[in-house]
Amino acid sequence: MNANGNMQPYTIYLGADDARMMGFESSARAQGLAIKRLDLAGLSDNAALADYLAREFEFPHETRGLDAVIDMVSDLEWLKNKHGYLVIVRGRTAMPSVLDALASLLPNIIDRWRTQGMPFVIVIDVASERLERTLHAANRLMKASGSLPWAQPGTGAVDVLVLGSREAEVDG
Repeated sequence: MNANGNMQPYTIYLGADDARMMGFESSARAQGLAIKRLDLAGLSDNAALADYLAREFEFPHETRGLDAVIDMVSDLEWLKNKHGYLVIVRGRTAMPSVLDALASLLPNIIDRWRTQGMPFVIVIDVASERLERTLHAANRLMKASGSLPWAQPGTGAVDVLVLGSREAEVDG
């Protein structure tokens, strides 16, 4: 959230405690955003993550792999929400490789929502240097993609904000 307590669309927030998450949820409800809650505990690898996300986002058909997750979570028309989405991720007890895999997808997914003009916000309870590096690397790829001559206008890095005592913008 920004200094006014408003949630910024197309943003990844890191390090949200329970009170901040409740604030995000309240703001999302006021804006009509659908709220999805993810808990990555117990997921062992990328295949388990892809299967979990397919269930949680109620994919309308069978998919395989994380590339399919990007495509499906970038759409969600079957959920019939016209106001946008807030995704809350519990990752404190997740395997680091699973959290990294999810984080590497997020800038691409958020960028796709941004090009549609539909708010999409991610809030993660973890803020670590490893997670920040993963998001920074994914954002570098998005920035490079946006500079290609055939890129959709507006394609590029997304905002990543670290909450808490060391509130800062990672990149974006």
